[in-house]
Amino acid sequence: MTETIVLGLDGANWKLLEPWLESGDLPNIAALREDGVWSDMESCLPPVTCPNWRCYSTGKNPGKLGVYWWEKIDTDARTLSTPTSRSFKSSNYWDYLNEAGKSVGIMNLPMTYPPFEIDGWMVAGGPGSEQESYTYPESLEDELEVRDYRLHPEVPVTSNEERDAAAALIDLIDQRFEAFRLLLNDRPVDVAHLTVFYINVLQHFFWRDDVTKQAWTVIDEHIGEIREEYPDATLYLMSDHGCTDIDTMFYANSWLEREGYLVTETDASDTFSKFGINKKRVSSLAHRFGVHGLVTSLTPEFVKDSVPEDEEGFKREQKLEKVDWEQSSAIASGQGLIYLIDESREEELLSDLKRLERNGRPVASEVYTRDEAYEGEYVDEAPEIVFDQREGVHTSGAIGDNPLFSGAGKWKAENVRTGLFLAAGIDAGDESIEDMSITDVAPTVLHQLGVAVPSDMDGNPQLVGSRDVTPRKPISFESIDSQAADEVADRLEDLGYLE
Repeated sequence: MTETIVLGLDGANWKLLEPWLESGDLPNIAALREDGVWSDMESCLPPVTCPNWRCYSTGKNPGKLGVYWWEKIDTDARTLSTPTSRSFKSSNYWDYLNEAGKSVGIMNLPMTYPPFEIDGWMVAGGPGSEQESYTYPESLEDELEVRDYRLHPEVPVTSNEERDAAAALIDLIDQRFEAFRLLLNDRPVDVAHLTVFYINVLQHFFWRDDVTKQAWTVIDEHIGEIREEYPDATLYLMSDHGCTDIDTMFYANSWLEREGYLVTETDASDTFSKFGINKKRVSSLAHRFGVHGLVTSLTPEFVKDSVPEDEEGFKREQKLEKVDWEQSSAIASGQGLIYLIDESREEELLSDLKRLERNGRPVASEVYTRDEAYEGEYVDEAPEIVFDQREGVHTSGAIGDNPLFSGAGKWKAENVRTGLFLAAGIDAGDESIEDMSITDVAPTVLHQLGVAVPSDMDGNPQLVGSRDVTPRKPISFESIDSQAADEVADRLEDLGYLE
């Protein structure tokens, strides 16, 4: 019998859903709020899919995982790497459930490619997954392929003008739920998790547009049906972070250049930018004409390396090639991360960033050193400066001929730290939730199932009732860090995550 179901709703928060809850458009979520216990929930910095879905699965902050964003810059080696499932240096809550004799099914959890071998089943989650070797056991992939299961849309949504592609995403979300429910019926497990990742893609590009509302009504209908199918199961709704509309694009590397922290080099490849030729535009056209694979295979590598990623300029390894490392002191990734090349300028940069404003409003709501933002054995791998961009700001890490600031651009909404949490089917009495963190979810699930909580988790069980929390020693984990395939990174760029 399935005891627990966790539904992960990427980028969801109560502020986003409130108008639709009040209008009656999401009756099943509204009913769960009436019967269950719910609250806001804070994510780890930066509030992004990677690393936060694995902060959830491990119960730990990024300082104990060694992964901080979609990319990691090594300023000593002058290299950039993209994390995979094995880059996170920790066991996960399903390891403890399996050891306690409980079977687990994990579907579409981001940053689980390649999938893990578990007692139960796993279907690796997007965006960083390939459409092959994405399941455990391997035979499950054939079952899903028969049902036309797709990890990713055939045509990615890359702007808020692509409404046909957005409509296809709604179908993908619907099919994702259908596959999860069929799988849970055909291969029953004690604990099951499903992440709905692509809802946040719609929110990024369309915010509260009708297409996003339609997707949420589909999600709400499936939530209601799952509740009817498993009335005795504990049901959790949770997100990796929240979302809100934006008014400002902040180009962090352009600011670093203006302030003298970053020096870049100009070469012949900048001509492509001047004439509006970029990978995103070519990729979008190739997808629409069905020749994306052909274009990718026939284009020489030196040409690919010379073409900027999109209208914002150079990204990933390209941007490292633009850096004059001898004269630079810092380089930025996206969404609030800055790596120092010259650590002697840390205090100066911190001070400048705290004072930075646009139209009388700060760009960063908080600015931290890495020791203030994180704790754990891998903090020394973190970017030296981490800032929480204020609501309304999206930070790009691209290097190119960009202004310091612009309007919202292709994204209409950006992530915020405040996500959501809901638990239904728990006898919590009058107990409420205060200061819920994403790292609290794993120990909460374990405790509710009567499984001991490992001592190295940062989070604490919520809604413990009268039962004592049983601690235990952690399960050791050996990490294998490798760079993701180019196609995975390309997909992240199409979605606007890697800049």
